[in-house]
Amino acid sequence: MTIDVSDAVAVALAAGGGIGISPTYVAAPYVQRGELVPVFPQYAVDRFVITALWPESRRGNPNVKAFVDFLQEVFPVPAPWDVIVESAANAQR
Repeated sequence: MTIDVSDAVAVALAAGGGIGISPTYVAAPYVQRGELVPVFPQYAVDRFVITALWPESRRGNPNVKAFVDFLQEVFPVPAPWDVIVESAANAQR
């Protein structure tokens, strides 16, 4: 089966669709509810970092600083969804 929508992949897997790949931010609620179980966590692909770039002329701009601060709140390290999936994977070992 080929599905190109991450949420649909998670729903299909949770409904018994077999083994699949899903981003941790999509899979975490299913893992937390016990509907999905991480398998082969040693083959998980690290997520990409988000990089914010802006012109030197805007270095002191309060709007840019506020937006970067917002991104750091929304995407903390480690992300809560990564912690949920990793904890479940560790519990399986």
